Amino acid sequence: MTAHSAHFRAGGLFLESSSGRLPPVRLDVPGGWQGLSPAPLPVGEHFVRPVTAVRGLGFHPASVKDARDFAHAVLAEWGFAGLSADVRLVVSELVTNACRHAAPVDAGLLSEWSIQFGLVRDDHELTCMVFDPSRVAPAMADPDDCEEGGRGLRLIDTYSSKWGWNILDGQGKVVWAAFSIPDAP
Repeated sequence: MTAHSAHFRAGGLFLESSSGRLPPVRLDVPGGWQGLSPAPLPVGEHFVRPVTAVRGLGFHPASVKDARDFAHAVLAEWGFAGLSADVRLVVSELVTNACRHAAPVDAGLLSEWSIQFGLVRDDHELTCMVFDPSRVAPAMADPDDCEEGGRGLRLIDTYSSKWGWNILDGQGKVVWAAFSIPDAP
């Protein structure tokens, strides 16, 4: 199994190959999902550890609020409440994109899949990750002023330090957004 990584650099609509810094996760496992959960958590299940937290989400609009609330609670527990507003906005966009664009095509199998939302931190960065079963890479749109949607990745780019994705061959992808931790040494 191989991972194909990319991250977005402000100033263009295209995604560039990642050969530099990635979020604070181990890359010896595709997608950097190492240490979060060895198997997908069922919808509604979660765990919180000192440097990682994961929640299983369904492919429905209520999952966006569940992810925001989970992020808020974990950040408070970790002492990063100051990051909560930006993180919650980005998490909303990441999970909304997974719900809208990554749900399995065969609705009969929908209950067998879940979205995995994870948070990982180190001394310098907090990274939000959303794993979904789609292998379609996120694409930044350039919507007209009158269009309702299409601005999510631009919001993610604006509010996070960096963002990107890792496609897991045969398993889906992880879309991530990193945040610098204020006052980090």
